[in-house]
Amino acid sequence: MMDAADKSRRGGFREGAGRPKSGDPTKKFSMSARTSEYEVIEQLAAAAGKTVSRYLVELALKEAGRL
Repeated sequence: MMDAADKSRRGGFREGAGRPKSGDPTKKFSMSARTSEYEVIEQLAAAAGKTVSRYLVELALKEAGRL
């Protein structure tokens, strides 16, 4: 039977159990934009065949000279 301490554990009991950790974790963030601004960004992203978040990340990396 599991006690409260067992229920709070994540990933399993055995070595290597659970979801593997990646070498480059993602960070979630949010941004604010006017609806009209978001629509323009969304259209540009769709035209590029990308999600809005991927489009914005790549745009920022290009601006920084890292892509």
